[in-house]
This record gives sequence, C-alpha cells and structure tokens, in this order.
Amino acid sequence: MSALPGTQLLIGLGSGAAPTQYLPQAIRLLRERFGEVRLSTFYRTRPMGDPRQAPYVNGVAVALTTLSLADTRAALRAIEAQCGRVRGPRARPAAPTVDLDLLAMGSQVLANEDLPAAELLERDFCLIPAAELLPDWVHPGVGRTLRQLAAERFPRPTHILGPVDVPVI
Repeated sequence: MSALPGTQLLIGLGSGAAPTQYLPQAIRLLRERFGEVRLSTFYRTRPMGDPRQAPYVNGVAVALTTLSLADTRAALRAIEAQCGRVRGPRARPAAPTVDLDLLAMGSQVLANEDLPAAELLERDFCLIPAAELLPDWVHPGVGRTLRQLAAERFPRPTHILGPVDVPVI
C-alpha cells in the first residue's frame, strides 16, 4: 500500500445497530472514496457507555489519501451519513448505525485535532486491530510500535468479546 502516493490513514470502524448491514456498506463506500482499503479482524465488543446497550462490532481499516485533514474528516462524516448515521442530540440514545473515527493520519501529531486519536491508545478494540494491520508502525506521540503498545496496554482485552464475521461486499 505504501508504494502509492498519499498519506496513510488508520480508521476505526464500529456499529452498534445492525452491524452486518451497515459495516459492509461503510466498507464499500470507503473503498469507493479511498481505493484500496485493508481491514483488520472485526470484534464483538462491550459498549463504552451504557452497559445495558447491546454489544457493538468494531475493527480498523488502513487506506491512503491525498486529501487534507479537514477533507478526510468530511469524507468520513459523509460516509457515516450515507449509512444513516445521525449525529447530535437527535442521535441519543440509539446506537450509531456506523461510526468512522480517524485514528491516525500519517505521522502527524496535532493535539488540537486529536491526532493520533487518544482512543487509539485507550481502547483495546482500536489498538489491537490497528496492531494487527500495522504492527511495526511507530506511534509518533509515544515512539513505540503498535505491536508493543497493544501487548503492554492490553495483555488481557477489556472490551473485546471475540471475533465476528462481517460480510464484505
């Protein structure tokens, strides 16, 4: 993937509502927008907020882009909207159809833009799949590989319940 021009994106994918419907749709739209997209294993995960919510399905994707940061985020939000995602007060308390989070964009460190995203290091369902895809990528804010960070921070996953098949169209 690195032979092509562009900046490498690490994107967290998640769905709390009908993941077998919305994640394949989001993956198809990501591929239409960014071209080749590599996917991690997807995991059934405990919800982060209300423990009464149903489990989510989460994974990570790697893609390349020549877009700016603002345009990349806008493209991800547009894909969410195409998948029926509603943001803001109207979205609560329903689980999102699809959630696309920019976890990293190349080696950029922009604290005011949350890059790399704090959740990359804080959530097992972000870090473990990211390490699966890019084990030797060095986190620019910490100076350690994703493989090292996953082993150190999550020797026993806290939210991952197990792998799940996501039909990719």
